[in-house]
Amino acid sequence: MRFVHLMLVAAFLVSVAVSQEVQLSVNFVVGGSATRIVSGKVSGEWHGPTPLSPTKPVTFTFDLSVRAQSLITVVNVTPEGDGVVVIQNQGAEVKGTAGDQLFELVVTPEGDVKFLWGALSFDSTKLPEADRKKLQKLVTLSPSLTISPKGKIKEFQLPEEVKKVVPELDVQFVNAIVTATLQTLLPAPLPEKPVKVGQSWELQIPVLAFETAEPLTLPITCTLAEVRGDEAVIRVSAEAKGDANLTLRRWSEKDPKVTILNGSLLARGEVLFLLSFGVPQRSEWKISAEAEGSVTLPEKDASPVPFRFRLSAEIREHLVF
Repeated sequence: MRFVHLMLVAAFLVSVAVSQEVQLSVNFVVGGSATRIVSGKVSGEWHGPTPLSPTKPVTFTFDLSVRAQSLITVVNVTPEGDGVVVIQNQGAEVKGTAGDQLFELVVTPEGDVKFLWGALSFDSTKLPEADRKKLQKLVTLSPSLTISPKGKIKEFQLPEEVKKVVPELDVQFVNAIVTATLQTLLPAPLPEKPVKVGQSWELQIPVLAFETAEPLTLPITCTLAEVRGDEAVIRVSAEAKGDANLTLRRWSEKDPKVTILNGSLLARGEVLFLLSFGVPQRSEWKISAEAEGSVTLPEKDASPVPFRFRLSAEIREHLVF
């Protein structure tokens, strides 16, 4: 009989949780910090021009594991509740194979960089001390993000010190592009109003990676799938595909012109949101993408070289408080 009572109580609590509305908002606290760890695998294939073969397509596959760690600290909260967050590099590594060659890229928390790919290699610890310190300063720069309580990236800002290291860098352009890019990579845009389990909300995220008169948008659908005590589970999906004639934004006129004629993107994710902390604490993602197009060198009368590209990734991220 006791078992029956327990089952009835459990069923009642579940029904209450399902019927209740949940407010999903990020709660920023000045001085609050956490370590963000991103890990996963990325694989795919590229058939097209490369820096070593700029006018003739070549094919190479890649199969890489990735891991990156950073310290996130809230340094300010605006009157509107937006959080200003500073990100400090704590190291990253990419290891695996690319083009049937061993590939390894390691960035240390101190800002040293080691790179190995077949016969190519680089080790910043072997540079002249002045050059090594310049690279360390660049790698360890701590950018800031301004994020709304609903997860909108309002501003990415490189620190002013970057101009001392790279005077020719167009900081305003970089800030705008990274702001838009990070918004599409956000764990889960949050709803403006409280939602119940099973309810969904949709958003159109601007994509500013292309040279268009007006920004394109990426449709994203989020669903509050479950509430388990202090944990809200949000499922996220995004899909885009079709013919196109889009040119990627270039850093300068010296860069090649990359035109995408058709492509597809499919992303599925699950985010665990801690209600008491007001923060997305863990997420898992599966992403696949394909594209076809051409690459045209900046030289006069250069002919476009066709390319095909496919990618699949499984990414995990979590915050450690």
